[in-house]
Amino acid sequence: MANDAASECLFERLRLYQQRAPDSAEVARAITARINSRLSSHDKHIRQNTLEKLWSKQSGAIQMLVTILENSRDTATLTYVTSVLREALCLKQGKGKKCSVANETQGVKKKETIKTGKENKDPIFKKANNIARQQCSQHFISMNGTQVVIRSLLAIHSKRDSNVSTELMLQDLVWIVAALAPKDPKFAIKVRMLGCVRTMHLILKGHFSDNKLIFPLLVIMKQLAKNEVCCMQIVKTGLCSVLLRVFDRWDRYEGRMRLKICAHILQTLQHLCNIKAGRRALCTKKHVQTLHRFCSQCPDEIEFDGLLARVCSVITLCLKHQALPVPVSSPASFNLNPILKGTNTMWPCHEDEDDGANSDSKTINSDLDDDGPDSDNDGADEYLDIELEDNELKSSEDVEKAHIKNGESLQSTLWFNPNERDTEDLKKYCIYFKEFGSYNKQIRAVKSRSNSRGSILEDIFVTQSGSARSNPSPSSFSLAAAAGNTENDSSLGSSHTFSFLRGFHKIHESPSITTCSSLKIHKDISRYSSFASVYSTISSRVKSIIPFIKVAYPDMTGGQGTNQPEPLNKMERTACRNKLLACVERAINPESYMNEVVYDLDALCASGMTTDASLQKRWTTNMTSDNLFLINNDEQEITKLNNFSSRLSFESRFESGNLRKAIQVGPREYELILMPDVNSTKRHQWFYFEVRNMQQGRPYTFNIVNCEKSDSQFNFGMKPVMYSVKEAVLGRPGWVRAGSDICYYRNSYHYTNQKNNKCYLTVTFNIEFPHTNDVCYLAYHFPFTYSMMMTRIWQWSTQLPPGSYLRTEPLCYSLNNNEVPLLTISAEDTPSNPLVDREIIFLTARVHPGESNASWVMDGTLGFLLAASPSAAALRAKYIFKIVPMLNVEGVINGCHRCGLTNEDLNRRWCKPSPVLHPSIYHTKGLIEYLIRVWKKPPLVYCDYHGHSRKKNVFFYGCAGAESWCSNDRLVQDEPVKYLMLPALMHRISPAFALGSCSFRVERERESTARVTVWRHLGVTRSYTMETSFCGFDRGPFKGFHLNTQHLQGVGSDFCEALNGLGDNASNVDIQLTKDLNGSERTVDSEPGSGSDSVLKTDSDEDFD
Repeated sequence: MANDAASECLFERLRLYQQRAPDSAEVARAITARINSRLSSHDKHIRQNTLEKLWSKQSGAIQMLVTILENSRDTATLTYVTSVLREALCLKQGKGKKCSVANETQGVKKKETIKTGKENKDPIFKKANNIARQQCSQHFISMNGTQVVIRSLLAIHSKRDSNVSTELMLQDLVWIVAALAPKDPKFAIKVRMLGCVRTMHLILKGHFSDNKLIFPLLVIMKQLAKNEVCCMQIVKTGLCSVLLRVFDRWDRYEGRMRLKICAHILQTLQHLCNIKAGRRALCTKKHVQTLHRFCSQCPDEIEFDGLLARVCSVITLCLKHQALPVPVSSPASFNLNPILKGTNTMWPCHEDEDDGANSDSKTINSDLDDDGPDSDNDGADEYLDIELEDNELKSSEDVEKAHIKNGESLQSTLWFNPNERDTEDLKKYCIYFKEFGSYNKQIRAVKSRSNSRGSILEDIFVTQSGSARSNPSPSSFSLAAAAGNTENDSSLGSSHTFSFLRGFHKIHESPSITTCSSLKIHKDISRYSSFASVYSTISSRVKSIIPFIKVAYPDMTGGQGTNQPEPLNKMERTACRNKLLACVERAINPESYMNEVVYDLDALCASGMTTDASLQKRWTTNMTSDNLFLINNDEQEITKLNNFSSRLSFESRFESGNLRKAIQVGPREYELILMPDVNSTKRHQWFYFEVRNMQQGRPYTFNIVNCEKSDSQFNFGMKPVMYSVKEAVLGRPGWVRAGSDICYYRNSYHYTNQKNNKCYLTVTFNIEFPHTNDVCYLAYHFPFTYSMMMTRIWQWSTQLPPGSYLRTEPLCYSLNNNEVPLLTISAEDTPSNPLVDREIIFLTARVHPGESNASWVMDGTLGFLLAASPSAAALRAKYIFKIVPMLNVEGVINGCHRCGLTNEDLNRRWCKPSPVLHPSIYHTKGLIEYLIRVWKKPPLVYCDYHGHSRKKNVFFYGCAGAESWCSNDRLVQDEPVKYLMLPALMHRISPAFALGSCSFRVERERESTARVTVWRHLGVTRSYTMETSFCGFDRGPFKGFHLNTQHLQGVGSDFCEALNGLGDNASNVDIQLTKDLNGSERTVDSEPGSGSDSVLKTDSDEDFD
């Protein structure tokens, strides 16, 4: 109590002094001296009590001290004030104390010791004090404290005397500025406006050997270097030389301070490299030698790995920009102009051709300005709604503007869906629900379920009768045409574009819809054909952008992985360091390395030639010709005599392949460049290619040099996959995880036509091939091609279990005229269990073509649903499944990673899909809308299958209003058990599922994804994204092992088992699991590869759904 009274008395006297403003400074000097002495007291209670008074906004102490600092001219008073402010804003610097500025360098984590008694409370007090200091700093900044401190620092430095008080004040002010710099978002602007940029540099130059000031000064310079204008000024003052002079003395510092100083210097240099003047200043022989000397002298300890990566990054940034040795535009281009100009006259929607072409072509033909190569923060581009006429578009815009004009925020407009399709348009989708009978039967079934007056179906009848009296437009659609009107069918079939109704009349010609496949690609295939022959036939009918010359052997034989457990890779730090240093050495001395092109897809496409003379005729054949038949002769190739070529041979002109160029840079080392997505210059991650002419037992190094993600699971245990044809012939077929010395780091190749100074990244690995003269395939993950999906659908349609119901039909045609299949699966209709009474499960997959694991999971789901097991029969009897197994068929066919032919992420087009540019999304959403608005029964579950490149295990993303960014969502009462039950069941059933990785946040940047759109605009509570890792597991029974195809298929079947239990009573479900999932007790990813930075990572970006 005495301490409280003493502190209160001091601050009350300070307040009275401020009010009276006496001429003498003695009172202020005495009060501030007493406050400072209490903060320096050995009694921690006195010190803590005084600090709490300082931090309290009610005391007004900080404001009074800022006023004294701004107005007082007494040196002693200012000395005391700066010392008090430093204590209030910074952690005390001294023996056993942490630095006052947040440590941004990852060091070695010390083991925590368990303490007992009062000592165990210290961490809690420290955490509370840190929070209080942060709040005090924000309060200090809001009172223009940053400007006051900078002016004081400028005044002190201008005196240039050797007074002890002045020097102490300078130290305190520097530490205060360093504490404020990371917290003040306008710090650099304030320093520049006050003309203090050069002063900061001069202080650093005069104190670069002062161990007490060097660290806070580096923090300040790093913050200034983030601002481009300040960056220009400090480069002109010669900051680079000063920083490198300090960096050259790195071995003089000890412990964690050495790591902190080096890290801040390197981060500052990286910011300086973002401008041309900074790169020019650094790109001198002396500076490069200084950085290179550190690389050779860097201690072989794990905490220095991050510093080594940053040094190498700075070297590559400051060297002369080196572009990838390929043309800017890739040979994989697709002309969208005929589509955008309205050549598709039979498209079943109202279309404004001129406006649609103008508005969309400008956006599509150029790369989207993403936050990152694989960023999920693209946002929904506002494309012209092609499905609306001018008056409809105008009316919807007017309504939306009226809502906003009336004061409604963006949050409230989310509930207003201007893109909702009218019932006349939606009724066309009745032909996809023939299991419910004819259209009239569907209407009667809905009417029997709903006795409400003025039903939506009555509007349909009125609209239908009105349409019959009017003259239909060329783009309109009638139910007669869908039911098999020959004239209309022929006109639709003759169109060379992508009407989603083509082929529907064939469904009615089938004698039995339970085994019917109306897919055109399955035409005239014998049910007794082998998998390989069917695959070759289907692959030959696929239309690609770059002509294929063969089918890949793994895909033709089923493409399964081995069922053997494969442990995660353990990173060899020494090998990764050596590869990183070799990359820098190659950037500095490129002339000392080989540079021989061994595969060039651009040249092959330009010349129309192939390296294999036997395939030359096939290459020049028109791809639309019926005579074209792709084959694979790898088994014959491996029996030929080996000529022991000194170089490997590459090929990727097969489905999902995407190698663009291979350059030999060493006797057994190759740089590989991947193809970008079609009509794009970026998005490189997925790879799939063939290698020949290898020798057994010799390590070959592959460097894929145009990766874009800032970090990768390759740094956390993932290996690429390899398929050996000789191993398959010997009876050991299957994809295996392969590779050693795997690492992922930034290289010296720079982006072209980019404002920023970003470099590509390299994934490098060594492969020892098991056989000489083998044919091997290497891939990022287990491939699952479009032709494999179609072959599997054909297989299932020929061997259905009794009592099952399967219908396969084209939902629509892609932009390059490939079919997008829709599968309907259930049990046969019975009087006791009619189809119309069953709940509907809607599943989609592969919207991102590089996520082949999603297709393997879908394969497991379909395999389970069409099996003869009792659990599968029970599931079919309970539900009707509507499945679109591959949303982005063009991306998969052409080896894209993220997009299709329009250079757009289709999972960002669900809010407002275009029927012309995004037909699969448009019509999939239309099917769900039909179920909700016409059939009056929304899907019980919607799930979109995805792959995840940053996390391990299998998990869900769902939607909970309580965790939404929108305040209106949080006001609506939630029923957590509804959306938590399925993850809880998966946790119980599937050993691969990680409950702790699930998330139910609804984020603003995810509004245009399938998961959030189906939840918000279509009202499906159980709307999920099921994410599957590319890598493996870090928990559960499979911890420490890679995922294989059996695991992925098992996840798909486990999902079906979970759906089987979804209809059970809630009392049969472990409610505690749902509570844990919804509460704060959920475990989070602890493994660095699950989301944290790796030691070789140099910057960050993010990505999901």
